[in-house]
Amino acid sequence: MIDTLLKNTRLRYRAIIVLLALYSGAMALNYGVDVDKQITEPQLSINEPDLYMEDASISQVNEAGRRTSVISARRFTHYPLTDVTTLQLPSIQLLDVGTQSPWSISSVEGRLLGVSEYREEAVELWKAVTAEKISQEGATRLITETLSVFPDQNLAESDSTVTILNRDTKTTAAGVRALFDKDLFVFRSSPEHRVVTTINVRR
Repeated sequence: MIDTLLKNTRLRYRAIIVLLALYSGAMALNYGVDVDKQITEPQLSINEPDLYMEDASISQVNEAGRRTSVISARRFTHYPLTDVTTLQLPSIQLLDVGTQSPWSISSVEGRLLGVSEYREEAVELWKAVTAEKISQEGATRLITETLSVFPDQNLAESDSTVTILNRDTKTTAAGVRALFDKDLFVFRSSPEHRVVTTINVRR
């Protein structure tokens, strides 16, 4: 067969073309599919964080240039795919509450939800959530396990059991809608937990 190839020029050219095609295919396969590389390289998560800050704060300012709220945390971690920022030991100060005293809200964990077509900007807090206002009349404290805060509206809502304490009363409820700039609390009840207010009688 080798003698035939050497004598027949057309067959010799065809054999060279076939060999070149096989060689090119093998090279393309080698570069295109590297099995060892695919196995050993770690796969990156789609929603990996792209930004984090430690011991930082974010201030919101109105059109007049006044600070309306400040969100602080020991650590901010932002995830770009969902536009969610997780918070460690977050605290929120609501400063633009009209004639009311500023409110300070804190918890162990939380997350900041960016505004989108489907949701408003909000801060979700959980684990030992406390909101407190100190005024000349004394302190008002709200205690619950979960709380959604909307800083732009001075509004907060909770579907968890809530306790509100002030100098004269203690109120427990199944949930609450708090309008901090109006110092107004709308309590929710459930079959398991009715709204109960206890008045402290002074003597």
